[in-house]
Amino acid sequence: MHNNDIIRRLQYIFNINSKNMMTIFELGGLTLDKSTYLAIMAKPTQDSARDAQLSRHDLEKFLNGLIISQRGHKKNPDGSIAAPDYSMQRDNDINNVVIKKVKIAMAYTTEDLLDFWQAADFKVTKGEVGAMLRRKSHPKYLIAGDQFMRKLLIGMANTLRG
Repeated sequence: MHNNDIIRRLQYIFNINSKNMMTIFELGGLTLDKSTYLAIMAKPTQDSARDAQLSRHDLEKFLNGLIISQRGHKKNPDGSIAAPDYSMQRDNDINNVVIKKVKIAMAYTTEDLLDFWQAADFKVTKGEVGAMLRRKSHPKYLIAGDQFMRKLLIGMANTLRG
């Protein structure tokens, strides 16, 4: 899946207007002008690279902004604002991080995620979800392929947009 396709689908699922999308990017630390935003939101061509319109770092900035917009800034024990987490180091990290950060932002449970996959007629077990949400260094870590991501977004759209 292209990075900007994930953003476009999340915008549709959560019914976020363009102004609020740009605000979410800003909360995550990425200020966009209108033309850059429109380029990010354009439908990618089949043969374009995954990150042709949106780098994985900028995708993660958007996801951090989504968390901040929904849950507020994460605080350190001393009350100061914690630095955002950037854990997309490779392309095969992207889907796992998107799933984790959407789960955090929207306060979804593992059961909610399972319901979304079920709404897309895609069988995922609770153990698989747990494995996808683990740290990369964990021996039972499961890389979420594009089909997991695509079906989750389809299920979310079916459930939340009906």
